[in-house]
Amino acid sequence: MSNRYLCVAVLAATALTLGAVSTPADATSRGSEPHTAATPGHGGHGRLAVWASSHTMTIWTPQMWQTLARNRVALFVQVNDGDYRPHADTWATDIISEANRRALPVTIWTGGNDTASAQTQVEADEIHAWLDANRLHAQGIVIDDEGTAQTMALVGKAMAGDQNAEQQLLSANIDPAQQCQAITADKALIKHAHREGLALDETAMPQSLDDLDAGTLALQDTLNATSNPPATWDANYFQAYRSDFSTDFGTTISSGLITSYYESAHQHLGDAGELTIGVAGLAPYATLAPLVHDVRLLATLGQKTIPIFSLEQIVATYGPESINSLAAAAHEPLATVDQPSAADLHARATYQQLAKEVAALTPQTTRTRDGVPQQANNYPNTSCAA
Repeated sequence: MSNRYLCVAVLAATALTLGAVSTPADATSRGSEPHTAATPGHGGHGRLAVWASSHTMTIWTPQMWQTLARNRVALFVQVNDGDYRPHADTWATDIISEANRRALPVTIWTGGNDTASAQTQVEADEIHAWLDANRLHAQGIVIDDEGTAQTMALVGKAMAGDQNAEQQLLSANIDPAQQCQAITADKALIKHAHREGLALDETAMPQSLDDLDAGTLALQDTLNATSNPPATWDANYFQAYRSDFSTDFGTTISSGLITSYYESAHQHLGDAGELTIGVAGLAPYATLAPLVHDVRLLATLGQKTIPIFSLEQIVATYGPESINSLAAAAHEPLATVDQPSAADLHARATYQQLAKEVAALTPQTTRTRDGVPQQANNYPNTSCAA
C-alpha cells in the first residue's frame, strides 16, 4: 500500500542513468509566492473511511463495531485469493457480512499488481461470484496498483543496492506501446466490472499526478503502473501519504502537499480524483491531532469519502476511541485551505522533473533495447487516447 519504496528506487535508478536530479528551478522561491487556493467544495459533508488489512479478528470487538456504525465509517476491506475461492468462509466473509448488517459501505480492496492482465478480470469475476454466493454486498472493488510483481522484485533488489536491478528497472519497463496496450486492457476491465454491477476504483502512487502535470505518462511507464488517465476508473485514491514524503524530503513537508495533490487530481480527473492519507502512527501522524487536521482539510476541499491507512494502525497508535475524533473531523471544515510550503513545491517539482527526464530517455532506451526508438506517451495528447 505504501508507495515510498517504489518512488525512492526509481529516483535513485534514474539518477544513476542521467546524473543526479538537480534541485528544481525556482522551487524555493515559488514557496514564498501566493499560491491559488483550491476553492472549498461541499466542505463539512465528508465520510471517514478506513483501509482494513489485518487478517485477524482481534480488533473487531462489539465496541469497535458500535463505534464504526455510530460514525457511519466506510470500510475498504482487503481480500486475498484465499478469501474468495468457492466455499471460502474466512474473516473477510464475517467482516463484510457484519458491515452489511450494520449498513456500512464496503469496498473490496485487492492487490492486483497487474491490472492489465486477464488474471485481474478473472479475479473480479471470482470476487463477484463469492459475494453472490455468500449474499454479501460491496459497492465496488479498488485495485491497489503499485506496479507488477516483476517490478516489485526489481525494486527490492535496487533498494538493496543492486545497480543492475536499478538499470533494469529503467531499461526493461520503458515501453510506450506496451503501456497503450495496458491502458486499453484497463478500459475493458472497467467496462466488464460495470456489467457485473460493480464500480472499479484504483489506489495509486501520487507521483502519477506529477507525471500528468509534466505532460507525460513516462514515470508511470517506468513503474509499470496503470496510467491515470486515460484509464477512467470510477474513483482514483492517490496515496498522498505525508509520512512517506516526510521521510524522503524532511519534516518541513506540510498539509499543503495534500492541497496541491488534490488540486492536480481534480484538474485531471474531475470528481473521480480523490486522495487517501496516512500512515497512521508514523510522523507527522505520531499523534492524533495532525491526522485530524488533514481529515478536516480534505473535507474542506470537498472530498466525500476520506480514507486513512489503516484501521489497525489507528487503533494501535491512538486507541479505538480515536475513530470518533476522526469521523467528526470529516464534518468539521477548516476556516481556510492550507497552502503548499516551499518543501511541498520542491517535492512535487522533483518528481515532475524526473518524469520529464525519463521521457527524454525513452527513445535512447528503446532504441538500445529493441533497435527501434519510441517516444514517451504524452499527456493529454497521447496515441493511447481513443
